[in-house]
Amino acid sequence: MLLQAAGAIASLATPTPGIGMGLPEGGAEDAGLGPVWYVSGEENPDQIASRAERLGIIQSELFLSSETHADTLCAQIASYLTPHQPLHSIDNSAENGDSKSSIRQKPPSVVIIDSIQTMVCDAGGMSSSGGVTQVRESVALFLRLAKSSGIPVILVGHVTKSGDVAGPRTVEHMVDCVLYLEGGTESHGSMNIRVLRASKNRFGSSDEVGVYEMTSGRLMPVSDPSSLFLAHRVTEHDAEGCAIAIALEGRRAMTVEVQALVTPVGGNAGFGRRTVDGIANSRLLLLMGVLQKRSNMFFQRQDVYVNVVGRMRLDRGEGNTADLAIAVALVSSLRSIAVRADTAFVGEVGLLGELRPVTALEKRLREARRMGFSRVITPRSNTKRSTKGYSNKQISKSIFDGIEWIQCATLRDAIDEGLVIPVPKRVTRKKKKGESGMPETLQDLGLDDIIDDEDDEDDAFL
Repeated sequence: MLLQAAGAIASLATPTPGIGMGLPEGGAEDAGLGPVWYVSGEENPDQIASRAERLGIIQSELFLSSETHADTLCAQIASYLTPHQPLHSIDNSAENGDSKSSIRQKPPSVVIIDSIQTMVCDAGGMSSSGGVTQVRESVALFLRLAKSSGIPVILVGHVTKSGDVAGPRTVEHMVDCVLYLEGGTESHGSMNIRVLRASKNRFGSSDEVGVYEMTSGRLMPVSDPSSLFLAHRVTEHDAEGCAIAIALEGRRAMTVEVQALVTPVGGNAGFGRRTVDGIANSRLLLLMGVLQKRSNMFFQRQDVYVNVVGRMRLDRGEGNTADLAIAVALVSSLRSIAVRADTAFVGEVGLLGELRPVTALEKRLREARRMGFSRVITPRSNTKRSTKGYSNKQISKSIFDGIEWIQCATLRDAIDEGLVIPVPKRVTRKKKKGESGMPETLQDLGLDDIIDDEDDEDDAFL
C-alpha cells in the first residue's frame, strides 16, 4: 500500500535536474514538489524495485534506500534544507565550454521508513535494533525532523500477536496518526479484503475506514463494499443459517453476510465445539446463553460454527450491532428454518432477551434500501416514524423510504419475523383439575415435553 502511495505522490513531483537538464524556470525555489524517499531496512532496493515494476510504478522521483542509521538519514535530509550551500552540481553545456551551473537538490516531499524496528540511533546507546530504547529514540528523532522541516514521515511498525503496535506504548502517543491495516492472507472466493482503520488522528476524524481488495496485480480500493460482499452470495433465495447484518464501518454503512452452522455432536462427546471467524467467541457464548434462557434454544450437544463472509471483523466497535443477525442465523440452522432473503437485520441483544438501540439507524436503513432489501428488522425506536403503520406493545411496522421497517422489542419476536415461518412453540402439559402436584408415573413427569436437545428433537414440538 505504501509503495503504491509513494508512486502516486512521486508522479506529482517535478523531475530533479540532472545531466543535460537546465534549471527549472524561476530557479531552485520554484522547483515544485520534491521526490519521495522510501527507506527500507527490511528489504534491499532490488527487491523493492522488483515489486514496483510488478505494480507498474516507474516514477523517476521515487528514491530507494537501505539506510538503517537514523542519525545519518536525518542529517542527509537536513542538509537538503540548507539554502546556502549547493549540493548537486551539473554541467548544462559541457560541449561548448560554458561555466558550470550549480543547483541544490530538492528535499523529499515524503519520507517512508520501513520499518521503525530496523532503525538505530546514537541516542539509543548500545541496545539492539527493535528494542524498546532504540524504537523510542528513533521515533523521537524522526518526530523532531518532521516538526522542524514540515516533511511528513510515515513509519511502518510491527504488530504483536495480540494486534498491538510492537515496542513501547509511548510511541503511539508521540506520533500524530496511527493506522492499522487489517486483513489475512486467505480469501473467501475471489475476495481478499484489507481494511485500513485509524485508531488515532490529531488532525481529523478517526471514524473513517478504507476498504481494499488485494488482486493479482495490486491493492485496489473498494468504493462499494456492500455490493462486493453480496455479489459473492451463494444464493439469493431463502437460505438456512444465513442472515444479512448492516454494520457500520467508520462512517460507512455496509451489508455483511453472517453464516451459521449448527450440527449434532458426533460420537459420545458431551459438549459441542464453538468455532468462530469474524466475531468474538465470548459474544457467541453470550448469544447462545440468551437464546437458551429466554427462547428455549439449546446448544449443549451441538457443534456451532459462525463465519462472517469476506473476512470482515465484527468483534470490535460496532460489532454488537450484528447480534441480531447472528442469533437469527443460529436459530435458523438449529431448527432448519430458512431466513427470509429479502430481510436485513440490525440490533444488539441484551441479557434479558431484549433488543438494544443502535446508532446511525437511518443510515443503515438507507443502505438496506440501496442494496435492494424490502424488509429491515431493528430494535424499537423512539422516533415519530415508529408510530406510523401497524403497532402493538412488542412489534411496530412502518414504511421507511419504500422499505418495510419492522421494530421489535424482544429477540424472540425478531427471530419469528426474520424466518420464513415462526419457530414452533414448545408443547406444555396442562395440569388437570383436581390433580395433585406429585407425579405418579414416568409419563406424568412430562419428560418428552421439556427435553428438546436429544437426537430426536422434533418430538417436543408441534
